[in-house]
Amino acid sequence: MDIKAEIEKVVEKITGDGDLKEKFTKDPAGTVKGIVGDKVDKDTLDKIISAVKEMLGKVDLGGIGEKISSVLGGKLPDAVTGLFGGKKDDEEKKD
Repeated sequence: MDIKAEIEKVVEKITGDGDLKEKFTKDPAGTVKGIVGDKVDKDTLDKIISAVKEMLGKVDLGGIGEKISSVLGGKLPDAVTGLFGGKKDDEEKKD
């Protein structure tokens, strides 16, 4: 079994289906078995679940920046600069 291919298949299916993502959150083993088949051994199943959780975490984090940016009216860079001690436009004009 090509574990990497199975992980990619599971991530692709879960990210494309909100109901499946919710099911994975509640029952990761059952969800993965439903996608890759019941004959997967426990060690391989655990590896797939762990990798999928990690990849889904990265996918979710990537979307957060866009969501924050849209809430801030597209001013994410300005907001981040302010957090890290960057100058605001008004301060730059005074200099």
